[in-house]
Amino acid sequence: MLRLNVSYVSALLFVILILHSIIPSCAPHKIEQVDDGGFIGDAIYGQLRDSIFTNPGYVLAAIDSLQDNVVTDSVDYYKLELLRANVLCNGNNSSAKGVAVYESVRRYCLRNGVKELEMYYWNYYGNYVLFNLGIRDSARRCYERAYKLMEETGNKSGFTGVCINLADAYRAIGRPARASFYYRRALSWLDSVGSTENLFNVYVGLGQTYADIANYAEAERYFKLAGTMLDSVEVYDKFFYHNSYGNQLYFAHRYNDALRQFEYAATYASELRHPSARCIAATNMCEVNLMLGNIKEAHKYLDLAMSWLKQLPNDALLRFYIYSLAGDIALNESDLGRARRYFEEAGDTSIIGPREMSLHYSRLQRLHAQLHNYAEAYHYLERANYYEELIDNDRIRNRIAEIELRYRQDSTIMQQRLVISEKETEVRTLEVQIFLIALLALLVISGFVGYSTYKRRRRVLAEMNLRQSLYAMRLANIRNRISPHFVFNVLNRELKNDSPGIENLVKLLRTNLQLCDRYTVTLQEELEFVDTYVTAESPSLGSDFVYTKHISSEVDTGKMIIPSMMVQIFVENAIKYGLRGFDGSKWLDIAVYRHDGYTAIVVENEGNPSPRTDALGSTGTGMKVVTQTINLLNERNVSKMDIDVKCKPGANDKSAIFTVTITIPDKFDFSPMKN
Repeated sequence: MLRLNVSYVSALLFVILILHSIIPSCAPHKIEQVDDGGFIGDAIYGQLRDSIFTNPGYVLAAIDSLQDNVVTDSVDYYKLELLRANVLCNGNNSSAKGVAVYESVRRYCLRNGVKELEMYYWNYYGNYVLFNLGIRDSARRCYERAYKLMEETGNKSGFTGVCINLADAYRAIGRPARASFYYRRALSWLDSVGSTENLFNVYVGLGQTYADIANYAEAERYFKLAGTMLDSVEVYDKFFYHNSYGNQLYFAHRYNDALRQFEYAATYASELRHPSARCIAATNMCEVNLMLGNIKEAHKYLDLAMSWLKQLPNDALLRFYIYSLAGDIALNESDLGRARRYFEEAGDTSIIGPREMSLHYSRLQRLHAQLHNYAEAYHYLERANYYEELIDNDRIRNRIAEIELRYRQDSTIMQQRLVISEKETEVRTLEVQIFLIALLALLVISGFVGYSTYKRRRRVLAEMNLRQSLYAMRLANIRNRISPHFVFNVLNRELKNDSPGIENLVKLLRTNLQLCDRYTVTLQEELEFVDTYVTAESPSLGSDFVYTKHISSEVDTGKMIIPSMMVQIFVENAIKYGLRGFDGSKWLDIAVYRHDGYTAIVVENEGNPSPRTDALGSTGTGMKVVTQTINLLNERNVSKMDIDVKCKPGANDKSAIFTVTITIPDKFDFSPMKN
């Protein structure tokens, strides 16, 4: 079963498994800030670091820009050079340039004794040695140098990342006990600072480590903990998790559960679009189906793995594993010739781990037994047993070492907790004293705030009463100034023309007297008054004047409340400035409809292109009062009443269409006008 670590798939680790605190983003980041004094902020540095694998060109350009225009400190300059080396070493043809940059950073650190920068150098350079050169033990020594420098400088900003790198390196060289120690150091640190950064990787690493020493119950526990964080990690982390968890279940002989995890891993491998991930997913699906006796399914995934392997011509490990697995399938189908051919084509076995070698030799033993070549079969049986014993001995030794290290770590933590407990007792005494002082201060502040609130509320109440009085005074002023003006206009015209419309005038006077004492009316009352007014004005407008109304059935005019004279003022304005004296067809239309939580009243006419381009800016008394009334009412309402005035050319060059739209929100509060 293919395990996703350095000893198996370095090519995939290079692109996907970046478990050394480098978490690539899915898009380049924007540089947001630079800390005071010219130092590159952690946020900016993290943004660049996270974009190394997704947009290396962007990172190199950003480094050049920062070094040319922003960075004034040499340490920051070389810290950016570390990122440059990381980008270059991850390219196909730039490793030599990257190594040269790494060397320049190392010389600067040695020359100036900058230990914090040197710590970063050894961590980054360890990644290069591990992923590019595949020298596991040298990478471990690099990480140990970084860890030692971190302890010397007290810089804990990258503590978990270095611990995880060091743990991964120990797993790669077959020392799971030491790996567990550093994973737990990272876990303790995260717990002490209350952080979850890299916690997912720590849980998965511990799950893998305990699976390595066959402590499947403990491995299961950590995989379950990591599983609770899957929604917050990237796709490659999800693939890594399900593949690793599937391996643990496979080694625990829980093949059906392993198959389910490998299916998840295959799904995420498809999203990653990387041949190594897809090849590993297909290979694991093939093997677990073979163990379940699903030969047809195993064949399907074997063909898929073979197709992805063609895109990885230099991956000797995957080639060995897949061809050995193909030979096993051929053995199950009793095709001995094909099985022998696959085993011969498996290739060099010098880089394969003991678990895989044991499985391979077991397959060769079965082949030669079926060929009745018993001497060869016995030879391969001995080789398989040798590796099985080696695995068992290593597992026992590592379990003992892991328990011992954990005991030492727990003992140290216990001593630290005793010291902390004593200090906490002293702190509690101080806390009680501080609490009493704070309580006294709080009482004083509360009294002051309460008194200030009381004074403010009284002031606000006084302002509200004053404002309400102003509403009544201003509206009374409307009646005193508008109503006589309107009545005398109509009366003069009726007497002058000796018109029979005296009855209509009487009706206007009576209605006007009734409305003068009211600040709000129903829309029906307002429209009836407007009808009477337009009837009185019609003789002066000529026989070609047309008056129309369109009232939507959704509007209950008998219940809707509006300020008194609100519509009449605009109708009077339209007749006075737009229609009277205009030669040509004249029309006036009133429409009422509902839309999106408000009622709209539209007064529109075609007539003189008079200078009424902004009715609300008119110097007329009526328009001033309308504006002031709406502004005052809007102060008491969240949803605002609005008046929109528009003017556009009419049917000919001598006319204009003037439109006034009054919008009143549902549940608008007219209460200030009711008193």
